[in-house]
Amino acid sequence: MEDELKEALISLEDAISSSDGSTVSKCLICLDSLVNENKRVLDPQLKHYLTRRSYAKALMFLNAEGDIPKGLCSKKNA
Repeated sequence: MEDELKEALISLEDAISSSDGSTVSKCLICLDSLVNENKRVLDPQLKHYLTRRSYAKALMFLNAEGDIPKGLCSKKNA
């Protein structure tokens, strides 16, 4: 499932870069479907990124990159 998410996120980035609206739409539908089908087993942080459409952060998380920048959500709890 993580590989499918990663593949969809990379496809989304590529589609955005090439201004391919049709593929962007398909990728978003695919991502929404994957999240809905797997929300009970997703890591809570990954689910947070995906449900808030922080796709760059979700991809960083899946690639085990450190130092993922904090967004506005963290400021609400400060």
